[in-house]
Amino acid sequence: MKRIRHIGLCFTICAVFSYQAIAYADCTLEYLVKRAKGSDGVTQTVAIKDEQIMVKAAGGDKNLDLLYRKKQDHVVVIDHVKRTLMTVDERGVSRINQQIENIQPILRVVGEQVADLSPEQREKWQEILGENVPLDKIAKAAEPQAPIRLAPAGTIKVSGINCQKIKVVQGKKHMADISLANPADMKITEKDSATIRGLFSLYERLAAKSRGLTSQLGITLPSLSGPDVMGRIPIEYQELSGKNNSSASLRSINRATVSAETMKIPKGYKASPLTLWQ
Repeated sequence: MKRIRHIGLCFTICAVFSYQAIAYADCTLEYLVKRAKGSDGVTQTVAIKDEQIMVKAAGGDKNLDLLYRKKQDHVVVIDHVKRTLMTVDERGVSRINQQIENIQPILRVVGEQVADLSPEQREKWQEILGENVPLDKIAKAAEPQAPIRLAPAGTIKVSGINCQKIKVVQGKKHMADISLANPADMKITEKDSATIRGLFSLYERLAAKSRGLTSQLGITLPSLSGPDVMGRIPIEYQELSGKNNSSASLRSINRATVSAETMKIPKGYKASPLTLWQ
């Protein structure tokens, strides 16, 4: 479950930041991703080629890549530690979401009981259950989840680029800031635009079908279809409410032809089913 939550957050960030890649037929974008404030950061690359998008070091995790395939309408999660390939599509997410909804009443009762445990009792039960069954998340499932909205917050200049600042707000809590630039002066190919639109469409459908699952994991996936987000280029992202306050910022665009090898799945990796308890 911890791994699925991490993948969900990575998928949201990658869906937003990969929009920049629509400018050229082949290109590689480099973002500096810091998973914790003050850390050195990791380079996340976003490559687009032949109706596919490869995100390497997704969310700043060097061991995690995401491959979006427009024709198959899915995302392949490549785990370099476990050497596994997990396909995320509408069917799989719907199946897991249904499982969560079926046991939601039980989880809610358990969550209320977990919230009453002493720190010593919680630590003991966590050792018994293991890290794949996070008690904190089960307890959080008993709490109502506030909706997320994207709120325009004026214009700012980031790295010399005029940007629209967007606040990500959950309930009354300011969760993150995103800086978006106008792509009007960019040469956008229809083929690449269709690939990115396909990714956004898949994200929106997965978000709609995974509300039960994401609430159990303690996250809410925001809609990226609003007029203040679609059609603009993400330049910078800053988390404000998390424990580590992660961030991402665009560093460079390489317009050289993307190698076919870049888009390939590693050999010898095994298929791993999309399941709840990862």
